Amino acid sequence: MANEHDTESPVPSVDKRNNAVIHSTGLFSLAAFHLRTLWLFTFSEHQTIVYPWTALGLFGALSGGALTTNLCPNFWVIVSRLPSVLLWMWWHILVFTVASQRLPGSVVEDSTKRPWRPLPSGRIPGVQARRLLLGLVPATFILTHFFGAAEYSLLSLLLTWLYNDLEGANENFIIRNLINSLGLVCWSAGTIVVACGKGQHQLNCTGYFWLKVEAAILFTTLPIQDLRDQEGDRARGRSTTPVVLGDTAARFTIGVSVVVWSYVCPSIWGLSFYGRIVPAVLGTAIQLRIMKYKTVEADELTLRMWRVWIGILFLLPLCHNPTVLKQLI
Repeated sequence: MANEHDTESPVPSVDKRNNAVIHSTGLFSLAAFHLRTLWLFTFSEHQTIVYPWTALGLFGALSGGALTTNLCPNFWVIVSRLPSVLLWMWWHILVFTVASQRLPGSVVEDSTKRPWRPLPSGRIPGVQARRLLLGLVPATFILTHFFGAAEYSLLSLLLTWLYNDLEGANENFIIRNLINSLGLVCWSAGTIVVACGKGQHQLNCTGYFWLKVEAAILFTTLPIQDLRDQEGDRARGRSTTPVVLGDTAARFTIGVSVVVWSYVCPSIWGLSFYGRIVPAVLGTAIQLRIMKYKTVEADELTLRMWRVWIGILFLLPLCHNPTVLKQLI
């Protein structure tokens, strides 16, 4: 009997190790599954908002006294805050996309256009998405405790609620454009403040003025993204600028706005002739394309050009005050 016990005694310990490995592997797989789910919620916005707005936040902080109270910005200190800025931006996009994609109309639309998203693909049911959102909202304020920009987080949550739950996106094209422009400007301000460092520096008077200009630029030109899918917007009842004003009128107003801002913004920052060339040339090209090329494919390319153009305009404060770049020499 002793020999039997000796031979059998190691077996339970082996099973425990195997169970521990299986358990840890299961936990890792579960964590990876949920992290991928969160990533899929925001995937469509990575290249269009998360990465560009993260970069714009860093560039805004690097512009120093042009936008912020930091008169002597340190290039490497600000750049070292890239992970914080990226996390702040991604988190707010996560809150927005979960709030948007959980709505029944969004699930139906995504089932045909973006079936890989968490809800139409069945990775997460609607009730769990709602519970996720219930956790994300209070967790946002925990995030602000570490990174700052609490006022912009609060404004972002308010605009998310107005846009999705109160259907501000479908109510009226003016309300839709206003919420969109304010939301993007809110994220622009938040990323700049986070890049400046919690409690260290804030936007100055010129910075707040520039945010108002940014809002006006976005309000008048952001409807360019609605030119691509006018039939889909009509089917869902969205009151977008092209749907309400008509395709030709919408294209004309957007094109004219792009050209006007291409000349006004460099003037605001007092740039030289050479500093005005790129915005003017690109803005004119966008205006011509909007009016001449009206296919879905053409509108997609024009939208990409607009994103480059808006990025250039938002870089103008750094062009006005590039002192920090001398630290690289």
